[in-house]
Amino acid sequence: MKRITAIILCAVFFLLCVSCDAAEEIIPEYDTSVSDDAVDLAGQKLIMGMVQDYFFEGADSTLSYTNNTEFGDLARQRLNDVKSKYNCDIAFEYVNRSGEVAYNSAVAGIYKFDFITEESFFLVNYVRANAFVNLINLESLDVFDQSKWGDKYMLVSTMFNGGIYGVLPAAHPMRTACSIGNILVVNEDCIAEILADDPRDLFENSEWNWTTFDNCINTYAHVSPTTNEQVYSLTSGFGGFSRELAMSNGVEVFYFNDNGSYTLGYFSQPAIDAYNQAYEWFFGATTSNVKTDVSGDDILNMLANGETVLGSLAAWQVFSTTDSLAYRIENFGLIPMPVGPNAKGQNDYKTSYSSADYTMCIPLTAKDPEISGLILDKIYEPFEGYETEESIIDYMHKNYFTDIRDAQFFSEITKNNHVYYHDHMHSFSTMFDQFPGNGIAKGMQSYESAHYENATKYVLPAYQTLYDYEEMFHD
Repeated sequence: MKRITAIILCAVFFLLCVSCDAAEEIIPEYDTSVSDDAVDLAGQKLIMGMVQDYFFEGADSTLSYTNNTEFGDLARQRLNDVKSKYNCDIAFEYVNRSGEVAYNSAVAGIYKFDFITEESFFLVNYVRANAFVNLINLESLDVFDQSKWGDKYMLVSTMFNGGIYGVLPAAHPMRTACSIGNILVVNEDCIAEILADDPRDLFENSEWNWTTFDNCINTYAHVSPTTNEQVYSLTSGFGGFSRELAMSNGVEVFYFNDNGSYTLGYFSQPAIDAYNQAYEWFFGATTSNVKTDVSGDDILNMLANGETVLGSLAAWQVFSTTDSLAYRIENFGLIPMPVGPNAKGQNDYKTSYSSADYTMCIPLTAKDPEISGLILDKIYEPFEGYETEESIIDYMHKNYFTDIRDAQFFSEITKNNHVYYHDHMHSFSTMFDQFPGNGIAKGMQSYESAHYENATKYVLPAYQTLYDYEEMFHD
């Protein structure tokens, strides 16, 4: 009996040893003394959690570029090159919300992904909950390289309390600007139809301001000689339009006072002037020329069908899917919001983003964050043939725009403080949406206290991080 028991115990011990050996994966550690070219990951498998959503191109894609396209082929070649050079495997797991899965794995303390791609809108609360690696601390990835990882203002949604937790694939074509939430789009066929001033010319000549925009609102509306239907001057939601108009009137998100307090730019006098000006255009003497009770899809359809001369769209509605504007009409243009009298000049225009669409983070439970950073850094080097901004502008001009000015503007929009982070996650849009029904003064009064409370809790720690590291960012 003792012999049988001993045999059984030996068998159990053997199985336990085999089980432990099978479960344990040998993970090479990142060695800063070894050059990148000499890194050998010994067949290690790295997993990227990929979100599937309306602007991502789904499982039939590589690095979010549709397969069997020029960029899809370049992305696939890049992955093969990185896997071969560093002796590793890179796998993609498609989930509904990769940020949520990564957060849950951090809470449980278990490995799930080595890196993820997600909308930053769905990451901001998880960043606050300490689910991701602070990328500032990595030696394998230079988070301050704006040409590689995105303009500093585009990364604000991933910042919190001195940490930067996400990067964007800025060196890959047409990725960062697709996060922009509000761009004015022009149906150029409508402009030609009525022989009107092209707003792109006004912008180019430093004449794109509230005065010339007022003239456009008054004169662009007409009856189409082709369809005999009304064509509006402008089609847009009021809330986003009034906010972007304010920010293009020289307004900043925060103003800091000598006593340590701050003022939110949304409540400054130049912002109030802009809200009132927008209200006059939408609901004053020119109300019949402006259509505002519409969805984003409605605006897209009206621009495509020539039912409005100007319309405000999110950038992904212009470019990102086969049903977007670029796939439906050829002759359209892009322009910023007209600058107000408090702006510093023609180029003091702004637009917002509430979610950086292709944000990449490294979960705290990644096998080795430094190796994750290294592989991300190599994957997201510029594609061959698209190493310069000029080459990408040329591509956009050939494939999307009839006028190169539109490609140049789209390339410029995320740089030089033209874009700001608007925290839509924490009810910062509610006040603007109330303006049409309640009026400007009442709408502001009703939400001012909540805005300051939420700004202190959620937004100030992000912008303060930007200000702390602002001088460290470079191209």
